[in-house]
Amino acid sequence: MFPARDFRPRLEPLVEALLDDLPRLLDDGAVDLMAHFAAPLPIDVICELVGVPDADRPRWREYGAAVAAGSGQRFGEAIPAVLEGARAAIARRRAEPGDDLLTDLIRAQDDDGGRLSDTEMVTMVWNLVLAGQTPINLIANAVHVLLSHPDHLARLRAEPELMPRAVEELMRWCGPMLLSIPRYAREDVELFGTLVHKGEAVSASIVGANRDPRAFTDPETLDLGRPAGTAPHLGFAHGPHFCLGASLARVQTEVALTALLRRYPGLALAAAPHEARRVPDPGTWRLSTLPVTL
Repeated sequence: MFPARDFRPRLEPLVEALLDDLPRLLDDGAVDLMAHFAAPLPIDVICELVGVPDADRPRWREYGAAVAAGSGQRFGEAIPAVLEGARAAIARRRAEPGDDLLTDLIRAQDDDGGRLSDTEMVTMVWNLVLAGQTPINLIANAVHVLLSHPDHLARLRAEPELMPRAVEELMRWCGPMLLSIPRYAREDVELFGTLVHKGEAVSASIVGANRDPRAFTDPETLDLGRPAGTAPHLGFAHGPHFCLGASLARVQTEVALTALLRRYPGLALAAAPHEARRVPDPGTWRLSTLPVTL
C-alpha cells in the first residue's frame, strides 16, 4: 500500500478542480468555502483512494455531506448507501484491478488466504468516510484562523516551506477534536481527587492537553514556525487509538491550504471573524459555513 505522501500527485488535481469551480459559485460576491471546498475534498479523496468511478462520485459527495451533518434522516440513509457502494467498489476492483487501496487490499486478501474479509474491507471504507470529517473541519478551521490573523497569513505566504509545520500547529491550536471518545472505568479509581466508579465514562480534554504549558512553550500563542520535535499534539489521538488516517489528513490539509493561498491571493473573510457560525457540538469545533471573497 502506498504512503500518504505518494498519493499527493493524485490529490493535487482534485484540489485544483474544486478551486477552479469557486468563481462560478460566487453568490453576491462571496462563496461558501465549507460547502464548496473543505467538505467535498475529503470524499473526493476517498473516491480516488478506493477507485469509485467518476460517474458515481457526485452521489458519494451527497453521502459525505449527509455524514458531515452528523444526524438526521439523511445521515441514516447515507450509512447503508455507503456500505452498498463499498461492496460495489470491491466487486468492481476484483474484476478490474486498478491503482488504488481496494486493489491492494484484494491482493493482500488473496495472498493471505482470505483472512481479510470483504466485510472488513466494507467497514474500512465506512471508517474512511467517517475519518474524512477531520480534514473537512481542520481545513475550514485553519482557513478561518489564517484569514483572522493577517500577520500569520502573510508569514505563511512568504515562507511556504513552513506549511508542514503550520499544519501541525493549526491542528494543535484549532483542531476540530475537543474531547476524546469516552473510556469506561473497569474498576473504582481516583483521578486527581475525584472518585470514578466502575462503569462510569471519562473523556479527556484534547483541547486542554494541546494547550498545556507543561508540554508547549507559550501554548496560547499560534506559532506557525513552532520548532519540530516539541511535544506532539493530541489532535489525532494517541497510542493504540491514534488515527490511522492522520498522514492522509495532513497531506490533504497541506495541499489544500497551499493551493488555496496560491490561487487566490486576495482571499478574505466575507464577514467579521466573530460572526462565524459554529455547529453546536460540545465535542467538535466545526463551522457550519465559511463565506469568503476571492
